[in-house]
Amino acid sequence: MKQIKLLTITILLITTTSYAQINKGSTALGGNLSFTTTTIDYYSTGKQKQSDIIIAPSLMIVNKDNRAMGFNLYYSHLNAVPAGKSNTYGAGVFLRQYKLLGKGFYAFVHEALSYNYGKGSVDSSMNYSFVNNISNDINLTINPGIAYDLSKRFQLELLFFNDLLSASYHHSKLITHYNGSDIIQKYSSFSAGANLTVSQLASLNIGAKIFFGR
Repeated sequence: MKQIKLLTITILLITTTSYAQINKGSTALGGNLSFTTTTIDYYSTGKQKQSDIIIAPSLMIVNKDNRAMGFNLYYSHLNAVPAGKSNTYGAGVFLRQYKLLGKGFYAFVHEALSYNYGKGSVDSSMNYSFVNNISNDINLTINPGIAYDLSKRFQLELLFFNDLLSASYHHSKLITHYNGSDIIQKYSSFSAGANLTVSQLASLNIGAKIFFGR
């Protein structure tokens, strides 16, 4: 009887600790795919319908137990009927540190460095103008989160806040075609700080990862 109890305890320990850490050498695929539509009623121009699609795959490599690094790609297309559209392309790298909380739950910190290139246009035919906007953005962000192992391969994650700590550089070039001539304007800005507003408490980003070699 003692041998059976000992065997049972050993099996339980193996099953409960099999996901106890995110082990070195494993990899994970993740990302984000979303589509949204909104309708805005402007007092001066009437209703405007906007649709936005975002595709953002990522690959993460665990270089040390509960420590990971990775990279991600980003694409967004915004279409505003009747006048405007924009496309944004981006890429980035990130670091992530996990801390086991127990029973498959982890707390983590996510640090990311990203670059985005955007190009948009607005056709204001009623005002005899056409506007092109080209932008370049570099962003450094730090966010906390929680992850949960649904199984050895599949993990859900919840990222809190939108850019809790951040630093960013923005440069844009605005070209306005008006009555046969071009007006060129350039803008640059840098910002850094902590985003701890009350509205941020409701900002949650849900994601998932599929692990290999874990």
